[in-house]
Amino acid sequence: MRLSAEFRSQFIQHEMRTHGRKNGFVTTGQEARLMKWLPIIGLPKDKTLAEAGIPTDSPVVMEIGFGNGDFLVHLAEQHADWTLVGVEIYLPGVAKAVCRLDDAGFIERTRITQLPAQFVLEHQVKEEELDGAFINHPDPWPKPRHHKRRIIQKDFATLLVSRIKPGGFIKLATDKPDLAEWMQSILDAMPGLTNVAGVGGFIDRDEDRPETKFEQRGIKEGRISQFLYYIKAS
Repeated sequence: MRLSAEFRSQFIQHEMRTHGRKNGFVTTGQEARLMKWLPIIGLPKDKTLAEAGIPTDSPVVMEIGFGNGDFLVHLAEQHADWTLVGVEIYLPGVAKAVCRLDDAGFIERTRITQLPAQFVLEHQVKEEELDGAFINHPDPWPKPRHHKRRIIQKDFATLLVSRIKPGGFIKLATDKPDLAEWMQSILDAMPGLTNVAGVGGFIDRDEDRPETKFEQRGIKEGRISQFLYYIKAS
């Protein structure tokens, strides 16, 4: 079914322009869990991360574009002390992620927003508030005229780096070689960031990293992922 009018009026921010899919189909059960959990763990536009009830001793790590939540669940399993902040504008993906996190028992260790990442970082996250950030398989926007829609741009990277604590990390993954080089060239040139693999380098896949549904689709089509890992100077 489509998301109900009640849900849309309560949670969707129509005035914020974004590119890519936003609405779609969910089950009745998925919408019910969204209605239950988003008032508790959601980050509406008038609420900051500092007001989200995060334990003071918990590292705070963000995933931008979490899809259906596969990687969020993996992070929660591997890092019991982390609070995870998930950012995703595709609402059926948000619905699936909330259900998966709830089923796995990790939902209360997450904060979820369906607002654009630019807005979240600019208005809801303070400088040096995040311990790390993941961006996995962002939309490649392959046509040259759409490259300006790619999430990694100089201004966005500058904003993201400002929100990472000294010693914190940014990790990225893509199976599009052109996009990998695009992100690398921007981030390698970013003041205060160090490419762990060296300038122009990519790291090996983390041994414990799962193959998400999206990545498995790419592998079947012959695409191999590349991984970038940056540390912010202390």
